[in-house]
Amino acid sequence: MSEGKTSPTDGTWVRSARAAAFAFAGVAGYVDAYALIQFQVYASFMSGNTTRGGVEAASGRFAIAALSLLAIVCFVLGAFIGVTLLHSLNRRAGRMVALIALGLLVAQALLDAFSPQAWLSVALLCVSMGALNSTITQIGGQAVNIGYVSGGLHKLAEHLALAWLRLPVDAAEGPHDTHLRRAVLIGGLWAAFLAGAFLGALAQHYCRQWVLAFPIATLIVAVISPARGGRTV
Repeated sequence: MSEGKTSPTDGTWVRSARAAAFAFAGVAGYVDAYALIQFQVYASFMSGNTTRGGVEAASGRFAIAALSLLAIVCFVLGAFIGVTLLHSLNRRAGRMVALIALGLLVAQALLDAFSPQAWLSVALLCVSMGALNSTITQIGGQAVNIGYVSGGLHKLAEHLALAWLRLPVDAAEGPHDTHLRRAVLIGGLWAAFLAGAFLGALAQHYCRQWVLAFPIATLIVAVISPARGGRTV
């Protein structure tokens, strides 16, 4: 996460941003699986919520449709908060946004333990993931989105096709910056999201009481880590 006007091409920044992006993609996949199993909505996958909202509304199940639409509104709110902070604060912006996402997950863990409320839980989870999705939008010269799987897979296919055609990367950062290398990066983010979803589903079944411990611990490490990458502002 950014602590100021760090160059997105700085080697240390790129390595830090890559590590944080993989961790955050895992968190996004994990929380998405938790929300889907527990509340039948997605916390990061807004395309799924949009489709389900339309289907449920057409079927006359308006309460379920409204829950999907609430998820979308809260995700947008979280992203709005995250982007606003990242463009308003010169220092510790990324840390602050991750801390907000962390605090909301802790609040959901407490709510789940003492007084489960589906509507409030969905709001907390989706604002958290919306904010987290705004923290890292670029790694080196490659634009990324830790929770937008469809767009990431399209970009992966694009880089593979251009690598097959042996075309160079526009504005490449050096001989190491190839379409194949960028495809591997995007594929890694997809794999991290998938792994997070897998772990989230396992945790839901086998350690229900501590189901949010993994994403909370991951964000704690991200917040206290002395070296982080993130969105340049």
